[in-house]
Amino acid sequence: MNQNHTHYDAVIVGARAAGASTAMLLARAGLDVLVVDKAPSGADTLSSHALMRHAVSQLDRWGLIPALVDAGTPVIRRTVFSYPGNDVAIDIRRQGDAEGLYAPRRTVLDPILVDAARQAGADVRHETTLTAIVHNDDGRVGGIDVIDRSGRSYTATADIVIGADGLHSKVARSLDVPATRSGTAANAVVMRYVAGSGLPSDEYRWLNQAHRIGGVIPTNDDTHCAFISVPPADFRAARHDVETLFWRGLHDLHPDIAAALRVADPVGPFRTFPGHVGQFRQASGNGWALVGDAGYFKDPGAAHGISDALRDAELLANAIVDGDLAGYGPTRDRLSAELFDSLESVVDWSWTLDELPARHFAMGKAMANEHKAVQALWAARRPLAAA
Repeated sequence: MNQNHTHYDAVIVGARAAGASTAMLLARAGLDVLVVDKAPSGADTLSSHALMRHAVSQLDRWGLIPALVDAGTPVIRRTVFSYPGNDVAIDIRRQGDAEGLYAPRRTVLDPILVDAARQAGADVRHETTLTAIVHNDDGRVGGIDVIDRSGRSYTATADIVIGADGLHSKVARSLDVPATRSGTAANAVVMRYVAGSGLPSDEYRWLNQAHRIGGVIPTNDDTHCAFISVPPADFRAARHDVETLFWRGLHDLHPDIAAALRVADPVGPFRTFPGHVGQFRQASGNGWALVGDAGYFKDPGAAHGISDALRDAELLANAIVDGDLAGYGPTRDRLSAELFDSLESVVDWSWTLDELPARHFAMGKAMANEHKAVQALWAARRPLAAA
């Protein structure tokens, strides 16, 4: 790391799934990249963990599936939708070297992506906080001011500044980036990790009941991430007793699964997300771009956030390398629209249980169409340099 080097081809704020992936791809393409993140290296973050088909396909192409497997990430071989009195199971097909899907802890996935970015030549600095966006004399964004954990302040200039710093992106707020589209509905989520539940480690399980949705996702270290989703008003009414809300909700959804989780070993505290409507922000501008939740956020009910973060990282890296930044936003929005719309129809809580399977089918169709379209995009151009 050259602390005296202050100009880069790209500076990225945020070193999680979206930011680290973008950095890796740009560095593999030969660009000089700096990534800063205010969190310590390997810090955890709220996540559903589930990776969908195009995300696994990307990690396979990038040569990172072996690292996930070596970290003990279980292979997901089927998805089960549980409705009252009825389970619908869908087998997961093998893709390349990936035996199925995966749901890594963020303490596993994010460091793997950061290590890959560093190995490609990116300069990644944790515990380094953005303090200001720097503009050139002509008004173009030209870099960032930061302060590191030692208290040293410095400026890093760049040809492009990328905000990969999440839903509440400081980059987006500093640049007053507008939302180009917003949803109208949201889920609130309560989740907990448990170990030793005896539940299957090779399936995503989605649980459905009137005014309750939940899930159980196997992840690293023989743990499961169990969650319930409720209308935000229900969460606000019970926010001082989320434990009762969680267990009652799980029991209503699936008594047998709730009983297995009850006797398992809790891993960490309950975690909560009060809900936030989905939104698209303007994707790029004069010397800047947004990626991941900073640019496009959808309700966590689709468990699709990481997958689209990886997708958009590659879309953005391709656009920068190809010199077509203006095409990045329209492509992102086109690929996202069908799932965004179908997800809205689930999280608006307007359905009856008889109607819900059809809405889930529409979401599944949207995901399949997105996967097909994304694969066609990657096949139509020469991929950025592999590992």
